[in-house]
Amino acid sequence: MEGRINRLEREWDYLAHRGPDPETVELWARLWIEAGLEESRAMALALEFLEYCQATGQDRSMFTLGKWERGKED
Repeated sequence: MEGRINRLEREWDYLAHRGPDPETVELWARLWIEAGLEESRAMALALEFLEYCQATGQDRSMFTLGKWERGKED
């Protein structure tokens, strides 16, 4: 329950902290970590992806992740 309260407090304080919350970054980083990528690099990629979603207004989804990955290769 305390974790959920902390998360809600961060959401309410969004104007002061415009980036993705740490739990969401860890959730998305887990994809790269499970694929064998070093944790610090996975966290950086997750943060970059989530900031991309936020900046473009796109949903955080596997479809968007694939689109983002293809765009990085161009």
